[in-house]
Amino acid sequence: MLPAIWHRYIFLFGLIGLAAGMLFGTVPTSIPQIILAANWLLEKDFSWKWQQLKNNRIFWVLISLFVLHLFGMIYTENVQRGLDDLRNKIPLLVLPLILFSTKPLSYKELKLLFGFFFLSVFVSSICCYAVYAGYTNKIIVDVRSASIFMSHIRFSLFIAFAIIGLIYRSLREQPFILKIVSVLTMLWLLFFMYKLEMATGFLSLIIVGVLLLIIYSIKKLPKTVSAFILIVVLLSSVIVVKQTSESFHLFDKNPESSTNILLEKTKNGRTYLQDTVFGIAENGTLITININDEELQKEWNQRSNIDFDYLDKKGNNLRYTLLRYLASKGVTKDSVGVSILSDQDIKHIENGISNYKYSLNSGLISRWRELVWEYTKYQRGENPSGHTLTMRLEFWKTGSYIVHQHPIIGVGTGDIQDAFNDMYNFTNSKLDLVWRLRCHNQYLAIAVAFGFIGLLVFLFYLLYPAFVLRKQLHYLYWPFFLIALLSFTTEDTLETQSGVTFFIFFQALFLWLASFKESSNASNKTQST
Repeated sequence: MLPAIWHRYIFLFGLIGLAAGMLFGTVPTSIPQIILAANWLLEKDFSWKWQQLKNNRIFWVLISLFVLHLFGMIYTENVQRGLDDLRNKIPLLVLPLILFSTKPLSYKELKLLFGFFFLSVFVSSICCYAVYAGYTNKIIVDVRSASIFMSHIRFSLFIAFAIIGLIYRSLREQPFILKIVSVLTMLWLLFFMYKLEMATGFLSLIIVGVLLLIIYSIKKLPKTVSAFILIVVLLSSVIVVKQTSESFHLFDKNPESSTNILLEKTKNGRTYLQDTVFGIAENGTLITININDEELQKEWNQRSNIDFDYLDKKGNNLRYTLLRYLASKGVTKDSVGVSILSDQDIKHIENGISNYKYSLNSGLISRWRELVWEYTKYQRGENPSGHTLTMRLEFWKTGSYIVHQHPIIGVGTGDIQDAFNDMYNFTNSKLDLVWRLRCHNQYLAIAVAFGFIGLLVFLFYLLYPAFVLRKQLHYLYWPFFLIALLSFTTEDTLETQSGVTFFIFFQALFLWLASFKESSNASNKTQST
């Protein structure tokens, strides 16, 4: 057994290693947890550790989610998948066990831990941007694939939390140089999120930031200033809602545009194909009018190495991408239309870019247009396969059907995917087999696996510690907590290693420190009486 001070150093090394390593994939996430667990066992002193745990209600609440998954194994049919899920959920048990039976971090230790976390977010973003900018051999067609260490969406949640943490640090730090470093890092991360189209993280950042601003203004600022901020937020919200609702008409036909006049013959004397029933437009010009496929194919194949009848690099029908691109430029879909395209236009079409404005307005603007496009097609009853937003609508609809059939205790820990597969078949889902996935909503995933009883346990697990320890919690707990709650609506965050580690690491960390603070205060009160 090593001296206590060495065990403490190893503990800090493992904790900081986890805070930094979970930004860089599976191995850097797993090794620090193994170090923490091994150090905890070698440290021994289990009697003292048990004393710390047995009367700590927050600890027992925190491990209840893992216990719920154990309970779900009793009636699951797919035992192997259930065991795989339990293995993935081990951090839900191990991290609270280690932290709540260890002496808490000092202010300097906590500051050091967050410093490494912020630094790792920054370094990870630099690595991903290097991939996005073409400094590596990886070919990037979809910007989301530039997130090389984890899911594009989950990485955006790390960044959103880091940005708020950097704002907090810039306000708290005394040395001016550290304020400057924090602000510059924050600005870089905002730019990075915009360029890599991280809509989920950006939206979470805005929502959480506005909520924190409102709470801060009500508690800390004069009433007149607080009222002014509330009015600005309200007016801004109205403008955003109005602009958002108007954007759902992005693909409507412009009846006044001359590009929608139906023509009979191409300049080469060939007949145009006219489909006015489809009715979707790019930049106001209908996509499926004034088409001559013979001329399109001949002219395209002379200018591109990707055959007209093949798929573009995003996996979409190249002919259709070409039609959309030509419509966005307001030209006819024939040899003349293709001939006026620049070499850069050809590359854009090969890469799956369907509107010339996407290349001019890269970032979140083009991402929003893509989401609106997906939804427009979904409303027409088209296959949502491969589309981020509309596939989720199918996942959620299918999940709700399963919950309706198994409302009390759900289908069990290992049977979620099997239940989804059966329901997809039963409802004749239009989703291709490769896209017949699970919930992509953590609340729904819990309800499917464990029914409404499990969902109530999950909500209690989330809300009870925050309510009980609300006066002792670190300020950064609230942005983390709100970001996590928001992420649960569009992602089954706890079903992947990166997601579950991110959540339970900070959840257990903040609650551990607050719980110890509460017990210390209670002890001091007892001694004073």
